[in-house]
Amino acid sequence: MNSGVTKKKLFISNLDFEVTSEQLSQLFEEVGATISVVVASDRETKRSKGFAFVEMEREEDAKTAIETLNNRAVNGRPMKVCEDRGKNAGPASSESGSEGGRKFEPLPSIQRMQLFKRRRKLDPFTEDPRRSIDYKDVAMLSKFVSERGRILSRRLTGLTAYNQRKVSKAIKRAQSLGLMAFTSIQE
Repeated sequence: MNSGVTKKKLFISNLDFEVTSEQLSQLFEEVGATISVVVASDRETKRSKGFAFVEMEREEDAKTAIETLNNRAVNGRPMKVCEDRGKNAGPASSESGSEGGRKFEPLPSIQRMQLFKRRRKLDPFTEDPRRSIDYKDVAMLSKFVSERGRILSRRLTGLTAYNQRKVSKAIKRAQSLGLMAFTSIQE
């Protein structure tokens, strides 16, 4: 870096949409010499986005501009003036230690970890071969039906595909014969 003149870039937000770069340039020239004034505008509509960047010639002028022009009303709207931190939005590198600001640290990538171990539901009919699926056993069939009378999915029951089909047929037969209610919600 050159030890001579150090320039400082400022970020101005909460601007009125009618403010031009010439108006901002005149406002900041009262405090100190400016190098450039850029009002951000939309590419398609050419309308102001409500913020701007001002590059001051000296760092001392930039500090006084922050102190004097921050919250000053321009066209009835108080503008915010602060130091430009760039696109990273991290604190300025020259003052990160002196002001006690946080040092920018990228967060580590989040590793996938299993918080809850998923308990595998086992098919009760394959565990006990003596057990059979019967449409007359309403107590056993009601375990595989929701409150609204819908047959639960394999993911919820843990049945094999073959046993899921057999249970579904048995539930439908029991419901059609009137052994099992279509819903268990009492109204």
